[in-house]
Amino acid sequence: MPRTVEALVEQQARQWQLTRTERKGEPRRPVLTVSHLHGSGGDELVARLAKELKLDVFDREILQQIAETMHLSERVVSALDDRAKAVLAEWLDGFASQHYLSSAEYRYQLARVVGAVAQHGGAIILGRGAHLVLRAGEALRVLVVAPLDARIARVMEREGIAERDARRQVLSVDAERRAFLMKHFHADLDAVGAFDLVVNTSVLGVAGAAAAVRAAAQGFEGVRAAHD
Repeated sequence: MPRTVEALVEQQARQWQLTRTERKGEPRRPVLTVSHLHGSGGDELVARLAKELKLDVFDREILQQIAETMHLSERVVSALDDRAKAVLAEWLDGFASQHYLSSAEYRYQLARVVGAVAQHGGAIILGRGAHLVLRAGEALRVLVVAPLDARIARVMEREGIAERDARRQVLSVDAERRAFLMKHFHADLDAVGAFDLVVNTSVLGVAGAAAAVRAAAQGFEGVRAAHD
């Protein structure tokens, strides 16, 4: 059965507590954050990495944990995350407590959950501005990109839709993700300096991009272990 973030973190914390002396000096399990442009193949890349490196993937689970912490419905938190605009009137219709999850409170809860996941290792955190929550050296922060035409073509093939509809979808999702980062972090997804590695699936292919990230993750963990 799927594990909640809280259950996973508690399990990892117990395991870490029991074995930290024995594991001293051994390489840490990698922690990656992966952001991606819509249609770039980021989801497929993450699936490959999770299987090859035996990592847990956290995406909507993070939203669920925030929702549980704040006693809000996932629909409410999803509205703030995905659309990143004022929807207070809609929220007030969605829960009886009249409790409002502000942007500042959302960032706080997001940072708490992302930090807990990263502390115990062995995870890929997908999107959610996690590359801005975790500082340089705390995770390998990856951005997956591809040219617009290639991303449109991928969405057309994957979903069997017309070029016009695929273009609209790609531009809409990209806009939502950029709005989310700007609203909550005052950052742009195109600010590549916030990432440790940028991979272009149009050039490398998804398999090649995954191989590049895997190699970088292994090297990154080796550097961290050497400085611990």
